[in-house]
Amino acid sequence: MRKHSKIIIFFLFISCTSAFASDEADKSLKELDSYIDQRDHYIQLRENRINILKQRIASINNDTERFEIYSSLFDEYKSYKYDSAFVYAQKSFATAQKLSDLNKVIEAKRQMAFCYLSSGLFKEASDIMKSIDIENAPTNIKRDYYVLLARLYYDMADYSFGEYFSQDYIKSGIQYCDSAITYLPIESSSVWSTVGLKRMQQRNFPAAIDAFQTLLRLPNIDDHTYAIATSSIGFMYSEMGDTEKAIYYLSQASIGDIKSATKEAVALQNLAGILYREGDVKRANSYIRIAMEDANFYNARHRKIQISAILPIIEKERMEMVERQRNDLIIFASIVSLLFFLLLAATVIIYKQVKRLRKARQTIQLQNKDLKSAYIKLYEANEIKDEYIVQSLYGKSEYIDRLENLYKIINRKIIARQYDDIRSYLKEDDLKKERENMYSSFDDTFLRLFPDFIEGYNHLFKPEDSIGLDTNKVLTPELRIFALIRLGIHESERIAKFLDYSVNTINTYKTKVKNKSIIPNEQFEQKIMEIKTVRTAPLQ
Repeated sequence: MRKHSKIIIFFLFISCTSAFASDEADKSLKELDSYIDQRDHYIQLRENRINILKQRIASINNDTERFEIYSSLFDEYKSYKYDSAFVYAQKSFATAQKLSDLNKVIEAKRQMAFCYLSSGLFKEASDIMKSIDIENAPTNIKRDYYVLLARLYYDMADYSFGEYFSQDYIKSGIQYCDSAITYLPIESSSVWSTVGLKRMQQRNFPAAIDAFQTLLRLPNIDDHTYAIATSSIGFMYSEMGDTEKAIYYLSQASIGDIKSATKEAVALQNLAGILYREGDVKRANSYIRIAMEDANFYNARHRKIQISAILPIIEKERMEMVERQRNDLIIFASIVSLLFFLLLAATVIIYKQVKRLRKARQTIQLQNKDLKSAYIKLYEANEIKDEYIVQSLYGKSEYIDRLENLYKIINRKIIARQYDDIRSYLKEDDLKKERENMYSSFDDTFLRLFPDFIEGYNHLFKPEDSIGLDTNKVLTPELRIFALIRLGIHESERIAKFLDYSVNTINTYKTKVKNKSIIPNEQFEQKIMEIKTVRTAPLQ
């Protein structure tokens, strides 16, 4: 029973680990896709560094400094663009010969050999490496020399067409790795990179992965070194059959290549091959095309040959996939078309019904709008009437009281035969005063109903023509005229009778006011009618 439990736990562990690895691979691919969209940014960073170095050349008169600048430009171009890297390698060589500095000549030759190697010209690279005498060269030159020789033989092994030659090249590469290791600092990134390369060529993949993982744990490694290490780990996991980890590390290597603007790389190409085998044809096609763009940009002949062998296969599969999708789409479109025609008849019927409903709705909306407008006007009229009815009742009540007192006084005076005193109670001034009281009451009631009337009225004139109220808030004659108009009294005869003016006087006031207004004369009274009361109708 215990034995079965252990087996179950083992398989659960394996499945959980596989699910985690798959999740990490998917995340890494999505991260790579986002970095692919930023390729131009990282390329521009490298171009900026190159431009700065090129600008420095013009201001240098010292050949030693010029050699250093040429070498720096070679370093920028060596994994970016073969042709330019080779140009500056040649310039470094010419400057080194001019300086008669043997170490600089060796360095320049190594640069030229690197260019030949990176572009697939193995014989030319081998010839120039054989012409170098490093017997008395310093340690750092010997180290770089043996590292480059090791890579040369490993690349020749990868691209040779015979097992016999391949094994010999690998043996030579391992020997040169051992030679390079003796000159490399212990625990440096270079030593772990070289140890990992040696173990990988010996097919000791677990030990090689451990060496590269040690390299990745070192602080401050650059993006290019990170890309080389993860690309190597991804290749080995692919060889070991661990597809998820291979995808993860190769996608991380491709990210490192993008961030370092490296065009001489194989990670994206290898990743495309794995994704194609896994059925992700769309992504594989995208990646292999980018890899071909990079190879064309760098002008790496052997890389272009490799990719050219893979690209048609992936493209063929993609075209077949597109063809299948097209056939599926035709079937789907046929079904949709049939449904569309069936739906069309129903749509026509529904459209006619909707059209009728829309027309009815528009009619109802217009009627509602008219009703609302009429309701607002009616409400406003009722408010005005209520206010003036109350004011009229109070006014008439007071007037009757005064008239009653007057009758009583006159009656007493008649009985007492005091006729002269009666004449004093019937003075014209009293009538004028009564009229003024009536106007004052009208003004007060109107301004309670329309507190913003003066402001709204003044908006119809230039600032210099605006009218204000006096301290007693008494309306001017022209304001009373248009106040009456706002109350709905438009006839000049009625206005004249209320204000005790002639009709001509009323018309003269109207014409004078309208001529001063900034509003066209025919629109002036309409604008007066638009001035709102203090209360608005409550709409449901």
